Amino acid sequence: MRMLFGKIITPTFALIWFTVSMPIGHAADLLKEEPIIPQVTEPIKIDTSEWGGFYVGAFGGYTWLQTETSISARGRDEGARLGGYVGYNWQFDNRIISGLEAQAALSDASAQMGEVNVEQNWDASLRARLGYAFENSLLYSFAGLAVSGVEASSLTGADERTLSGFDVGAGIEFEIYEDLRARIEYDYDHYSDESFGLGAAGTREVDVDSHNVNVGIGLKF
Repeated sequence: MRMLFGKIITPTFALIWFTVSMPIGHAADLLKEEPIIPQVTEPIKIDTSEWGGFYVGAFGGYTWLQTETSISARGRDEGARLGGYVGYNWQFDNRIISGLEAQAALSDASAQMGEVNVEQNWDASLRARLGYAFENSLLYSFAGLAVSGVEASSLTGADERTLSGFDVGAGIEFEIYEDLRARIEYDYDHYSDESFGLGAAGTREVDVDSHNVNVGIGLKF
């Protein structure tokens, strides 16, 4: 009888212990395992509160015109320029600024090369900008395409052409009051050679470069 009781009790306790201990052990294993959380890379945010967005402005400046003809004659002169600009900036959360800007100006710069006089009447450019923003100032550089209306003349004739080239430079902008911004910048324009017909004086191939310093004021929207 005692042996029969032992045979019944022992398996029963073993079954109860196995049933109770199994979920406890399983829970302990779950507590030991740390869940794997996938890393999510956040996209770069664009902030338009300071420098981002549309802007327009006007500027005045000075240009130093350098010219050269196919007969090795060279000229250098200077003159004033007046124009305007419009553009759009993207400001990223690391304070990097990128943007596009169109600019156009009237000019009265001219250069005399012997019997040939070269005048720059206007110029325009489409440039990409890249800069870094501080609290109330922006340092930037730019590069782009440029065109200019140039007239060459002599005693026997005159000819006007539109020259194409490139524009590079740098500048700084300051916040004057809220969305009112002032700027000063330098840019260099180089234009491709172009042939001008001067009547009885024949044809002259003219090369034109200009160095410009501009001071402007603009409004950001």
